Amino acid sequence: MGKTHDKSYPRMNRRIFFKNTGLAGAGAAFTAAALNGQNNCRAAESSPSELLRETLKYRKLDSHNHISPEDPAMIIASADMLGIEKIAISVPAGDTPGEFRASNDKVLAAMRRYPDRILGQCYVNPGYPRESQEEITRCIGEGMVQVGELYTQYRINEPVYYPIIERCIDLKIPLLMHALAILGLIREGYTTHQSENTSIADDFVEIGNRYPEAMIVHAHIFGGGDWEYTCKTLRDVPSIYGGTCGSQADEGMVDFGLKYLGEDRMIFGTDVNFETGVGKVLSANLTENQRQKIFFGNYNNMLRKAGNHVD
Repeated sequence: MGKTHDKSYPRMNRRIFFKNTGLAGAGAAFTAAALNGQNNCRAAESSPSELLRETLKYRKLDSHNHISPEDPAMIIASADMLGIEKIAISVPAGDTPGEFRASNDKVLAAMRRYPDRILGQCYVNPGYPRESQEEITRCIGEGMVQVGELYTQYRINEPVYYPIIERCIDLKIPLLMHALAILGLIREGYTTHQSENTSIADDFVEIGNRYPEAMIVHAHIFGGGDWEYTCKTLRDVPSIYGGTCGSQADEGMVDFGLKYLGEDRMIFGTDVNFETGVGKVLSANLTENQRQKIFFGNYNNMLRKAGNHVD
């Protein structure tokens, strides 16, 4: 029997989604996002249209996103505005086999609707080992490219995850794992409303050292808490990659991640925070080559190992 988690997958209607993505006030929102970086003086002098032209120079693969099952066209429209070529999506909802199969069916339907734009991620609960393996077989067989975003039924370093990670290694595919670094999870004596099964960076270090050949993505190194702790902790574990997405947009975070993880281990994603996701990379103090790696090349190279790369 698998554990359950306390996260309800957010329901989005069109008004909420358009308000928070590139389809409502995109210029203003993108400007605000771009101001959160080392180049804020330059950004402040640029018009929204100039910022959009700049971001369109870079090819982009979004490694972490989700869909509103009622209308996946919304994320495609937002991606179009910001020059995102393909989007890796999941619906991380449900604990039982029937529930996680239904979530994956929504992703498969979106993939069929937008075969040239949407990359599928297979969501499972490792607490059901046989059913999870069967579901990975089904989803990868129908064209999904990785496992994720796995959630808080178990921490990533618990033995129940070993067969899932070993399967990803055999298939040469990445695994995307939800994580947070809020105080109540990383220090004893502090309370938190988050599930006690939420993975933290130290858990990734343990599993990364156990499986150095794996490709495990810490879902949002810049989302939910102490991102400096996360980057420092993951520094010496090369099998762990850092997803740049997250609702936080503090100045200098991408530059800090580059210092500790390096330019080859940072993977662009938005997690539905489209302008923030693009703006924090665009405004960081990066070379052109580093931007190209983070926006596109690093994730494409991960996909290349199983032949799922863009080109």
